[in-house]
Amino acid sequence: MDYYNFNMNTFGVNNYVPYGKLVLKTAPTSNPISLAEAKSFLRIDSDFDDDDTYITSLVRVATGVVEEFTRRRLITQTYNIFYDDFPPYIDLQIGDVASVTHIKYYDSDNVLQTLATDQYDVDTKIRPGRIYESETGNFPDTYDRPNAVEIEFIVGGLADDIPAPIIQAIYIIVGRYYENRQDVVMGTQVNEVPLMVNHLLTPYRLLELWL
Repeated sequence: MDYYNFNMNTFGVNNYVPYGKLVLKTAPTSNPISLAEAKSFLRIDSDFDDDDTYITSLVRVATGVVEEFTRRRLITQTYNIFYDDFPPYIDLQIGDVASVTHIKYYDSDNVLQTLATDQYDVDTKIRPGRIYESETGNFPDTYDRPNAVEIEFIVGGLADDIPAPIIQAIYIIVGRYYENRQDVVMGTQVNEVPLMVNHLLTPYRLLELWL
């Protein structure tokens, strides 16, 4: 008998739910912490601007490290995810999903269509977000072609909404990279995610679960 298992990437007994191909469409227009905040944390005088470009790049790098570790996206951005056909349900793979813009697909005649919103339900409470067939809807058949299904969705939010431990983790990584500008410093390997950062981020990490 088929069943939903909402905590695994499976659906039913023999219906595996594949991961889609995730593509960033619109990058965030701001960072979780500002240049001024980063310089204050690093105890750099606000009038000293020689390293401003470098520090800004470190904030972006640190944000990327945190996002990849947690499988979350912090600041509002837009993604597309592609499937070769409709899976039993759609795992959006990253959190926190704010909304789904559209679902498009190539029908059995190879014509691009937009799936009506009454055909599916979006669960933004679960992380990562998921899309299911609605009670009265269904996912249609698609043409046999790569990337026949495209979902566009918005993920992330405002800097003020990011939990304090995640912000602190970004600060620590920025400080670590600013002080250690090479991979190896005096024979000591610089870890990508320091232990303190690991402790801060682990409660917010979205794990991949498999049967």
